[in-house]
Amino acid sequence: MGRSEERVILSILDGTGWKAAAAGAGIDERRAESFLAGVAKIAARLGERPEREAPPVAEATGGRRARRAGTHEELVLHTDGASSGNPGPSGAGVVIADASGGIVEEIHRHIGHATSNAAEYEAVRLGLSRAVALGARRVRVRLDSELIARQLSGRYKVRHPGLLDAFLKVEALISRLDDVRFEAIPREKNARADRLARLGARRRG
Repeated sequence: MGRSEERVILSILDGTGWKAAAAGAGIDERRAESFLAGVAKIAARLGERPEREAPPVAEATGGRRARRAGTHEELVLHTDGASSGNPGPSGAGVVIADASGGIVEEIHRHIGHATSNAAEYEAVRLGLSRAVALGARRVRVRLDSELIARQLSGRYKVRHPGLLDAFLKVEALISRLDDVRFEAIPREKNARADRLARLGARRRG
């Protein structure tokens, strides 16, 4: 990987769209699309492992990861995305629960003009980002999009260029956790996250 490609990846992880990131690095779109497809393929293969390898633990912890007060080592996320028009005004919804099922936090956010799949990815990203902030090490993500669940589990490839940057942002968060698993569930079992996503789609600002 050259420096230009590294700049593209870093820009995407900072929130820049892949086309703008490619332009900023001086790479034409066709070359950038091919490169990002290769990165997504590698990331998907890493996702095929049953458990993510934990990063090294600092010696100061005595071989055990220190747990901060008020954190949750294991969390369950219900995520959903909503798009009125597909593409159209969209929102993301997340319900964060602890291992016993108690609600820790709920999130809804308006994400502008997007497709339903982009909204689904943003909901997962928001949920994982918050899980990391809460100190989680193990996360279960339950969503009613079988496509997104299988892409993030490494069973399906990410073929749409518009989803590559979203996929990479989620993978960057996954790498910060010990174990992340994705489960596709029926829509009726995801009603709370769905309501939050729809609320986010309606809200502006």
